[in-house]
Amino acid sequence: MPFALRLGGSPALRLAAARRAGPRPPAWLRFGGGAGARRGLLCSVEAARRGGGDEDAEAEAEEGRRGGGSRVPPERRMRGGGNAAAAAVGTSVELLAIPGVGPRNLRKLVDNGFEGVAQLKQLYRDKFFGKSSGQMVEFLQCSVGIVHKNHAESITSFIKESVDEELKDTDSSKPTQKKRLTFCVEGNISVGKTTFLQRIANETIELRDLVEIVPEPIDKWQDVGPDHFNILDAFYAEPHRYAYTFQNYVFVTRVMQERESQAGIKPLRLMERSVFSDRMVFVRAVHEANWMNEMEISIYDSWFDPVVSSLPGLIPDGFIYLRASPDTCHKRMMHRRRSEEGGVSLDYLQGLHEKHESWLLPSKGSGPGVLSVSQLPMHMEGSLPPEIQDRVFYLEGNHMHSSIQKVPALILDCEPDIDFSKDIEAKRQYARQVAEFFEFVKKKQEQAPSEQTSNDKDRMNPQVPDDVMLCVCSPGGKALGRLED
Repeated sequence: MPFALRLGGSPALRLAAARRAGPRPPAWLRFGGGAGARRGLLCSVEAARRGGGDEDAEAEAEEGRRGGGSRVPPERRMRGGGNAAAAAVGTSVELLAIPGVGPRNLRKLVDNGFEGVAQLKQLYRDKFFGKSSGQMVEFLQCSVGIVHKNHAESITSFIKESVDEELKDTDSSKPTQKKRLTFCVEGNISVGKTTFLQRIANETIELRDLVEIVPEPIDKWQDVGPDHFNILDAFYAEPHRYAYTFQNYVFVTRVMQERESQAGIKPLRLMERSVFSDRMVFVRAVHEANWMNEMEISIYDSWFDPVVSSLPGLIPDGFIYLRASPDTCHKRMMHRRRSEEGGVSLDYLQGLHEKHESWLLPSKGSGPGVLSVSQLPMHMEGSLPPEIQDRVFYLEGNHMHSSIQKVPALILDCEPDIDFSKDIEAKRQYARQVAEFFEFVKKKQEQAPSEQTSNDKDRMNPQVPDDVMLCVCSPGGKALGRLED
């Protein structure tokens, strides 16, 4: 039997019939709406199959809505290659749902490796998230070839909104991350901060898995810029000349250090000193010594408060005040013989000690040992662990910075000598009390606002609730001893 007869007619006749009948649209296009609307939808899909541009699809859709025939010239419809466009539509049809993407722009996206919405979202996350939308618009025009800026803007807006919505949903589904606590270790020069951080916080079972230690950025002060200036040495050598310069740079390095250590995962961050000891102790000392004049102290104060208010990470959840007499600190300083400290006098240490006392203590004790304890607020007495219950103070007074006003304080006495390489139990007693106070502060911050008394709310810092200062003493009230640097 001839080939033509087996298939019911010649190939030429069948092809002509197929062209007259046209492609049969899917069911969702064959029903619903008027004839003009159906023709408009069919024209858009047909234009995509033929490979016409965005403008072609829009023109044919408009003609369909008006009920007229297509006015786009046949030679224009065929421009760009119908087979490639049809293949693109078949594999990446979801891109056509993006405003600004027609068949021509679809082809360009696919040719550049964007075969779906997911790839465009990933592009936005990798290169343009958090940046100006205009950068992605420029990329789509220059690198992908989207000719019309309004098309590139529509694509960018759609992708940005989609990514933002996904991130919002992801954030809302995550459990709230617990706040990591920060304690700042304060005290006079050579009081024993380094020993506390290295021997107690870093070497005891109670604390080594709990704390991350952030030492004072002395290395940054000793090596500044490509010429490796030592601003610490310059300050001690010529305090009249370099007092303001040094204190200004100290603040900058503390901000840098706080930022660099933000990403830690341990529950407690121990930082050596803070911007508050800078302002309450050291800046006051150099001003009173006439090493910083009135203009310089005014400049310092003019930026200190607004910067601290805008960077809540600088405000710690607790302080540890290591307390020893100026004579003891001077002896330790002479023992360690740090080259930059050769010109530091006992009188200077005495002034620093007095400023620490007026800042950190509500009432001074009669001597350098364990302090007399003022009456604690009733709401705290029942919740503090017994070992530290009688060592809690509040920081208050007109001289106190507003962000740490009425912060609870605990004092660690560091006057007597202790050899921590031999007296392991003494070292562990310090560590246990640090750990107990950490748990106390953490529980206080986890309390729901409805569970707090009105007195609690009055005492809470509006920016950082329940800030705490830490002091560690022996269970019986006896000082555990000196911490050597």
